[in-house]
Amino acid sequence: MVKYSFKWPNITSFNPSSRQQQKDVYKEIDQKYCGKDRCKFLLPITITEQESKAQLHFRQLAFMAGKIGRTIVLPNVYNSHFGSCLPNTFDFYYDKSWLDTNQNRFHYITMKDFKLWISERQEAGVVPTGQEIYMQRSQRSRLLKNIKNCFRDAFDFSGRPTVNYQILDRPVPPKNMNLTDIIMKLLSDEARQHEYIDQSLINADFPHVETPPVDVINLFYDRRYQFMSNKKVNEPISYNKRWVDIANNIASELKPYIAIHWRMERLEPVSNLLPCAINLVNDIQKLEGQSNEVHPHVFLLTDYPHLLNSTGAVPESKSFLSKELKPHHHEAIQYLYQHLNITLTTIQDQKIHYDQLPKHNWNLIGIDTEEINDRSVLGIIDKLVAMKAQWFFAGEPGVCAKSSSFTGRISSSRIHAYRNGDDNIIDPLKVFGLERPDAI
Repeated sequence: MVKYSFKWPNITSFNPSSRQQQKDVYKEIDQKYCGKDRCKFLLPITITEQESKAQLHFRQLAFMAGKIGRTIVLPNVYNSHFGSCLPNTFDFYYDKSWLDTNQNRFHYITMKDFKLWISERQEAGVVPTGQEIYMQRSQRSRLLKNIKNCFRDAFDFSGRPTVNYQILDRPVPPKNMNLTDIIMKLLSDEARQHEYIDQSLINADFPHVETPPVDVINLFYDRRYQFMSNKKVNEPISYNKRWVDIANNIASELKPYIAIHWRMERLEPVSNLLPCAINLVNDIQKLEGQSNEVHPHVFLLTDYPHLLNSTGAVPESKSFLSKELKPHHHEAIQYLYQHLNITLTTIQDQKIHYDQLPKHNWNLIGIDTEEINDRSVLGIIDKLVAMKAQWFFAGEPGVCAKSSSFTGRISSSRIHAYRNGDDNIIDPLKVFGLERPDAI
């Protein structure tokens, strides 16, 4: 089901004949940036969810932009999120190989070039037109509520309503519903055209004047699940070589090693955590007993804020609030500290008193982030290190860990590499859970 509503922005007068006269002015500019007489852009003002799932949504929107004849603007990134008003450019996280591989399916423009296009249009006296569209899973998305559009003064929004679409958001949509087609129609020029406040004026008094499509769709996107099934859409975007090189160096130093991803946030019941930790340690000790290697390093990725007991520390997880921590979380992690030789990464920070942290079975690899204003790159580096591990453990979803697209990204990469003969990977995925009654 799709629910629809809109509100009118401030309206200014619209003169179709002046639009017609301006056509030659913007042709040269648009040809320069789009290779067409008229540019049409899809600008993601925000894409909710954190990096692993947010980039999936971006990949879908890029393919959708191609289907509706629009150029996708590469959103900026920061703190594991995507949005056009964030401080770091897209290539801060990623390289452009995925974009270039799919250039026959969609076209893209960098944020820098997009801003230059806006400036040249404005200087030529042809301000780009814009429309804000909200595409969300609930009519009042709390995640979109406080998002401000920093491009609000860059476009002419007159005569184009702010539109809100509430779209079915389920892991598997009903068989009789094609969400790809639905979203394609909602974002199409035809869907936009009937909303123009001056459409009746144009039809009556200027029947031969073409109504121009909106230049820039300003998209606010908040959904959880895919709306497009496509093999190429599901291929993840490669990360910036800077982070890949750091991860490769860490992997080389640790090898051989076991990687563990344990997402504890919002797991219920929390009473499972300590038994899960005990079973995880048992599984690793069995593996060590079977391995020819002597005590592989254990590389831990988790949303548990390890540094919280150190003066000046900032929790690594932005979403796992300290008030949500229970004694069960601490007990489970302490059990790992006591029984495994744990290695973690951290952002080097002079404010942190590292001498207050555990002394035994606990190793920190400091990531030098000089001139880096985004601590979330640590998550990207950790993910890449885990992909290179000889063994990988993850908590059973809903039992020992919260289901995570971060875990899925690591495991899918490892399984693909293992099936393609990567000798570096001994076991692509092991799941730790609770002891089953029939296993006793």
